[in-house]
Amino acid sequence: MTTAPTDRTLTRGWSRREVLRTLLLAGSATLPLAACSSPATDGEPVPDRRWGAYIPSVLPASASSPSPIDQLAALAGAAPGYLHRFAAIGDNAPIADLDAIVEAGAGPLLSLEPWQPDGGIEQPRYALSRIASGDFDDDFRRWATQLVDWGKPILLRFAQEMNGTWYPWAIGIGGNTAAGYRAAWNRMWRIFDDVGADNVRFVWAPNALTAATTDFADAYPGHGVVDYLAVDGYNWGEAPGHHWQSARDLFPPSLSRLREVGGNQPLLITEVGCADGPSPEAKADWIADFFTIVDAEPRLEALLWFQTDKERDWRFNTTPASTAAFRQGLATIVDR
Repeated sequence: MTTAPTDRTLTRGWSRREVLRTLLLAGSATLPLAACSSPATDGEPVPDRRWGAYIPSVLPASASSPSPIDQLAALAGAAPGYLHRFAAIGDNAPIADLDAIVEAGAGPLLSLEPWQPDGGIEQPRYALSRIASGDFDDDFRRWATQLVDWGKPILLRFAQEMNGTWYPWAIGIGGNTAAGYRAAWNRMWRIFDDVGADNVRFVWAPNALTAATTDFADAYPGHGVVDYLAVDGYNWGEAPGHHWQSARDLFPPSLSRLREVGGNQPLLITEVGCADGPSPEAKADWIADFFTIVDAEPRLEALLWFQTDKERDWRFNTTPASTAAFRQGLATIVDR
């Protein structure tokens, strides 16, 4: 395998900042000159943070049904700049979803997961060593080709939360190692690069540092193959095996560690959610505190809420107070 360039943006001719703005303005006919600026650096304020979300569907249930994206915007009081989709490596690119996102004026973040969904944690077929040795090259090539053919800017997040214990690709599961993760990532990246996927930018996203995760530094694939540094963090609330975690426990230490590990790439929070608390105000207070953290991080360019009822009801609108806190928080950081 050839060595990745030290600064991938120079090989592709786009600054990271240009890519972000192109994504965010995907529905616009013209990209303003102000978008063509250099990446944000430490201490430099970000003038146009955006928000986004994962929602179960971005497509209307029928031709007469309202758009889920429009419903989300009305609920939050601001149109999303990103919509998050998930896909397994054996899937095809979800073109209908991607088109709906762009048509709504947002940009897609796609999580590409090397596993069989609902197949459990132990899936030796998807061991990092097999990915690194080329067993999934055809899948990567198919994905790269389909996204190139689609042609619009997209953020691609591969094998997220590798420092946890709940995915087959996690370090420590089935013999996976940090070196194996780096090799698997670089194998994937090189195939996309060989195909000429100029419209794809790569997001590396460990889980936040908690008692259930390990330090993610050794899994970092390298400056030349990562365009965005990201983190996922959830407050699971009070439940067996979990405890209430403040936003300050989750995010500032992890964002600081990302800055230490990576280069000067922009930062994203690609998943965030909060369970309901012991009082009606608890979730609202958590959300308000979260937005003060977002506002204080100069390199953080976007956050994506996990807007669904899954292991917990992570949605920001589970109470009137939490909905109001979210809308107020967005108003402080988002140019609507």
